[in-house]
Amino acid sequence: MGLFSAPSPGTSFGIQAPIIQINQYPLWSEYVALALYFTEIAGMLMAIIGLMEVTGRFTSFTKRASVVTFIAAILALGFFDMDLGRPSAAITSPIEAFANFGHSWMARGIIFVGGLLLFSFLYMVVSLANMKSRLIRGVIAVIGVFAGIFSTTYSGFELAATTGVPFWNNGGIPALYLADGIFAATGLAYLIALVGKSEEMIRARVTLTKLLMFSSVAELATWFLFMASVNFIYVFDQVAYNYLVSQASFYADMALTALTLVISGVGYLSISGLPMMGMKAQAPSKAVGQMPIMDLPTAVKYLVVVAAIFALVAGYLTRADILFAGQYAYQLAPMTPFQIVTNQPVPIGSFGWRG
Repeated sequence: MGLFSAPSPGTSFGIQAPIIQINQYPLWSEYVALALYFTEIAGMLMAIIGLMEVTGRFTSFTKRASVVTFIAAILALGFFDMDLGRPSAAITSPIEAFANFGHSWMARGIIFVGGLLLFSFLYMVVSLANMKSRLIRGVIAVIGVFAGIFSTTYSGFELAATTGVPFWNNGGIPALYLADGIFAATGLAYLIALVGKSEEMIRARVTLTKLLMFSSVAELATWFLFMASVNFIYVFDQVAYNYLVSQASFYADMALTALTLVISGVGYLSISGLPMMGMKAQAPSKAVGQMPIMDLPTAVKYLVVVAAIFALVAGYLTRADILFAGQYAYQLAPMTPFQIVTNQPVPIGSFGWRG
């Protein structure tokens, strides 16, 4: 038994408590933060292209994006394996995950991410093969949409169900993780759609610029929801909160998200045909029938690239900041993060992954 002491930044809390191996529980590392990040990227990019597939108006874009989606899903799996240390156990874990589906968010996550990997692969295959069957493509895309949404949000529900870490036990996390996934994936999707002069690619750029603006609003709103829902009755909530707001990464996240909102807002206004910064969108030439869709003005198109990169960086910071702030407070507390009771998720390593 030894003494553990670690004061929280900006507070008078100096925790000194005897620790009886209870805080020797393995903490999640940067590998987990990266795994969750690439899961949200793959999940919400799959959701975006799946919905676009249903409309049938973005074929060139969805074909290109399907490859990136599958690569992101592979990266998510790779970082999970790097953290868990026993990737060979992944062969049997899905079977155990089905057995624990009813009470474990980790089990549900394994199934959802496995479904995302499968259907992102199938959609990539049918896209690259130029399969003409709208029914088959549509069914795979729709299932992929649901797999993407569930994969993105499961970790939010998993953390929210963890009463052993009160800072994570917050109903705002799933909403924040969903908004963050849309936000970051839209940034990547815009970069994918940047090159190309076909009407489908122009339509994708315009649509994604609008989505980037709305998702940045959702990102800031759900951050506010999460922060406003922190329960300061728990002293370790306040410890985690003060730790979070003392980190430069948190302020970088907020600043990048706000800048993305401003820049994408400029793009949205340019799409609306309003003169911005002395620029004016080119009027479509007169034509019989439906007028061609207008692309973003050249300067705005490349300015939104900056916003897209900001969104990608901010997306990672959101996941990492919440993950590490909760773990920081847990390290000060003589309690386990996952208590084995009926309303708790099964602990990490319960499927025999971690070596």
